[in-house]
Amino acid sequence: MVKYILTTLGIGIFLVIGFLWGVDIRQLFNFQSLVIVFGGLTLAIWLGFPSERVRVTFRALINAFRHDDLDAEEKRLLSQVLGLAKIYRMEGSIALQKAASRVDNDFLRYGAILVAEGYNELSLMNALKREYLKVNDIASSQIQLLKTLARLAPALGMAGTVISLMQVMQHLDIEASLGPSLGLALSSTLYGILLANLIFLPATIKLQQYYARRSAIMRLVMDALLGLQKAEHPLRIAERLNSYELYCKLKEEEKVGAHVVRLKRRVA
Repeated sequence: MVKYILTTLGIGIFLVIGFLWGVDIRQLFNFQSLVIVFGGLTLAIWLGFPSERVRVTFRALINAFRHDDLDAEEKRLLSQVLGLAKIYRMEGSIALQKAASRVDNDFLRYGAILVAEGYNELSLMNALKREYLKVNDIASSQIQLLKTLARLAPALGMAGTVISLMQVMQHLDIEASLGPSLGLALSSTLYGILLANLIFLPATIKLQQYYARRSAIMRLVMDALLGLQKAEHPLRIAERLNSYELYCKLKEEEKVGAHVVRLKRRVA
């Protein structure tokens, strides 16, 4: 995470230097342009989206940048599923329910509790699909919000430029101020383009990738829970998930366990 932040800061500083090279910094800051672009975006968010959705969207975006390595989380979840399957086969539904209550992933915990409560295959899959679709609907609404901001930012920037040009036209008789005034007029378009292409579009892509990976993990968990509901052996569930690494790990654990049992028998 630290490496990611430092790399982003380095690229950002490089871009800032490129943008500011040979440009009068005072021409880049126009209070009227800032009010039009940022005020317009704020008004659009306020009128078009519930405040709760905006808050949840930016929280999800923070999580998307913070939890970048989802492969490790996938392996951890699958390992937990196989552990739950072992408990279910050896100790029954009551032990499974207790173990499921300690799982930190909401989707896996929900599915394991349903299995412990005796849901059949059809009821289990229907319940899991409802949760899966609910998460996808939330993801779509959050991505739609960011896409809307990416479309609005350049349009508001152009509107600010038009307003500034109208003001410039009123003072064409003052030739000395014509150049600086035109430079300030174009600052609104610059703000809009930068916001859309350097903030909102990358944020949209990041959130899309994050939820696409999340959906894939949820589908894997659904398959694993189906095996759990059928009381399949953990090795069979690992095979079902095409998780060769987990399969080999479980086989090795079984060999070690069998070896320990034989040693205990010899000692006895």
